[in-house]
Amino acid sequence: MEETKELKTNHNARVAILSTGERILCLFGEVRADDDKVIGYKLLYPYALTLGTPQDDGNIPINYARWCPYSPVQEYRVNGEHIVSVTFPDNKILDNYVTELESFGIPKDQLFYEVDNGDNSEPDQAAE
Repeated sequence: MEETKELKTNHNARVAILSTGERILCLFGEVRADDDKVIGYKLLYPYALTLGTPQDDGNIPINYARWCPYSPVQEYRVNGEHIVSVTFPDNKILDNYVTELESFGIPKDQLFYEVDNGDNSEPDQAAE
């Protein structure tokens, strides 16, 4: 039996479930007004996640596709009413996403931040 690793949470990558039912893997952030009130959310480098065909061994592959392949823009803003839920991705999904972001010129050490309690930080030092 494979040992389950602790979920990595020292990053801003999230799976956002939209009101359309889409599951979006992205760097997730808030959009704030001048008075610091949250007025929406931004999805950076978003990928739509879907389940593939189950394999003979019981594994179900996960398919990744650019969320909006019609534009070179990699930042989208959405209204909070369109977001049903936001959660951390599985570690394997996160690892695949980090590799994809590196192809956009975003190094791993800029995605992870150091955690005070020393739990599951990736880099030896915090990103600048």
